Amino acid sequence: MKRFLLLSALMVLVCTVSIKAQTIKDLSAQVGKGIQFKTEDDLFYLKFRTRIQTRWDFENTLSNSLGPAEFENKAWVKRARLKFDGYFINKSLVYKIEYDLAGGYVRDAIFKYKKNNIELWFGQGKLPGNRERVVSSGNLQLVDRSIFNKNYTLDRDAGIQFHHKFNIGKAVIYDRWAVTSGNGIKDNSMAPGMSFTGKFEMMPLGEFSSKGAYKSADLTREEKPKIAVAAYANFNKDAYKERGQIGDVIGGEADLLNIGGDLLLKYRGYSLMVEAANRSVTDDNEFVYDENGDIETAYYTGYGANVQTGYLFKSNWELSGRYAFTKPNEAAFHTEITDYTICVSKYIIGHKFKFQGDVTFRDKVSKQDQIITRFQMEFQF
Repeated sequence: MKRFLLLSALMVLVCTVSIKAQTIKDLSAQVGKGIQFKTEDDLFYLKFRTRIQTRWDFENTLSNSLGPAEFENKAWVKRARLKFDGYFINKSLVYKIEYDLAGGYVRDAIFKYKKNNIELWFGQGKLPGNRERVVSSGNLQLVDRSIFNKNYTLDRDAGIQFHHKFNIGKAVIYDRWAVTSGNGIKDNSMAPGMSFTGKFEMMPLGEFSSKGAYKSADLTREEKPKIAVAAYANFNKDAYKERGQIGDVIGGEADLLNIGGDLLLKYRGYSLMVEAANRSVTDDNEFVYDENGDIETAYYTGYGANVQTGYLFKSNWELSGRYAFTKPNEAAFHTEITDYTICVSKYIIGHKFKFQGDVTFRDKVSKQDQIITRFQMEFQF
């Protein structure tokens, strides 16, 4: 029902503007760029895209003193998305909507005012956090994001964001700020706290080609080295989920501080990305107690990192690898994990149409280790 209402609302919007403008000036369709049209008076522009990720995962749990070996597999649609974006009235008023067909909920619903090097956002979208999260799941270098990202990302939230860009000589610098509810976009409810985020990013050698700073793998084969360095901080006051904007609702309230940074290098098909973060509780409310005063669970605090690198051959085959870990403070409630991953990718039309497969050895402290194999096809229209 929610899907029907969303699509109906979008169609009404399109039809209303089309009737007012009466004439469609440009209409085009292309793989990876979707269906686009613009009214003759240039008051309305719409780009509609869709994408799917189909996966087959195999998990081999290795035997040790804790239990016997086990095997499981799952073929599934990991992601299926509808995306609508464009502008209306004038090119400074921009909108973006992304709907998750597989999950059944709205991921992005943003209105932006863009003028020169300034953007003001209203609505729900990704916070300016770690690079791996801000990169679209359709533009990833490996089959999926890392165990580091799962536990330390800021993810999405609803509120206001301010983005600014300026230059110092050849260097390009971005500063991004957000004031949001801190509740995330799933299992959210009225709560007393708020979230405050700030991020600085510098590209000392200039901009990446084709927005490559937020696309994994060096598909444009940068002719000159390009580097991006970023640092961010998020303070989530009175968070009621174990990881701030995401995670389980655990029945407590705590002030969470997440500090992180990342580095990206691309040059002639080679790419390197490093990111790290630390989350802590600043008000000594790390634990949640039951009615008897016993510790029931704990917020996810600790630190982690992700290092991934790859080389894209001229045949558009890529070999990449990842080392990622998470080291939570409270091992009684959260598992310390280290992943070692190797991935092979074949890009047919860049990230828009590709095949990927990776193998991960997952080292789980005080639990059974695993070998995880995943195969994926990504298609974007």
